[in-house]
Amino acid sequence: MTRKTSRVHGDVEAKLSFMKDTLARLYTLEDVAMFATTMLHSVISTEKIALAVIEGSILKSVSTIGRRVFMDLNLDRPSINARAVKSKQTQLVNDTRQDPDYFPGNGRDAVTMLSELCVPMIHRGKVLGTINLESLQPRRFSEEDARVAEAFTREIAEAVYKVRGDKPTAGGLQELRQVMIRSTMNNYHGILEVVHDGEKVLNRILYRVAIPWKRGKEMVDNLVAKGYLTRERISAARYIYKITDEGVEALKTHEGVIESPCE
Repeated sequence: MTRKTSRVHGDVEAKLSFMKDTLARLYTLEDVAMFATTMLHSVISTEKIALAVIEGSILKSVSTIGRRVFMDLNLDRPSINARAVKSKQTQLVNDTRQDPDYFPGNGRDAVTMLSELCVPMIHRGKVLGTINLESLQPRRFSEEDARVAEAFTREIAEAVYKVRGDKPTAGGLQELRQVMIRSTMNNYHGILEVVHDGEKVLNRILYRVAIPWKRGKEMVDNLVAKGYLTRERISAARYIYKITDEGVEALKTHEGVIESPCE
């Protein structure tokens, strides 16, 4: 029997902590989904990662990274996602050709992914949707991949519940107005883009130009902690930031995500 190798990359605990902190600052389902799929792709790199939420009897796609767009699914029809929702259990499929519930999609999206890892997003016992990972290779995902995906999905489910079911508190209204003008994910993208274009950027430029509101410093610090930016002190209160190779890849990934709905 062939042993499956985990596809998990990097410091999982650090990335999980970073994702949890960042999700708490997001106010829209689209931002939560985009950030969540991007983070998961940095941890378990595969051909497709999708987040979908339940609306009535439909599992509706919100964000997909990868070569096959996640299609809205009728939960009354057989699929691995539907099975995950109904059973409230993670589905780890080694070879989709052997699974009668596998649904390859229709038309140009009908690409047969040979392995699948589907994790239900559950909050207080209620299934909100699924996180779905697929690969062109059979036996791509391991039990460790499943455990890591489940840990991330628990945090994602909490954020999905918050943005879909909770109203912002009075203390968050000012920040919400800022988010309505420019989303958090676009702010992160703006930081990476400014540093990438400028090669070396002073902290005052990032804080006042890239994201002109009070959480700018905290957002930059998060990107440094994640390893997307490096910081070098040049005086008591001045720093120079440079983008890392990982930051460049994150920038490319984000650009791909925001362009995909227009294809």
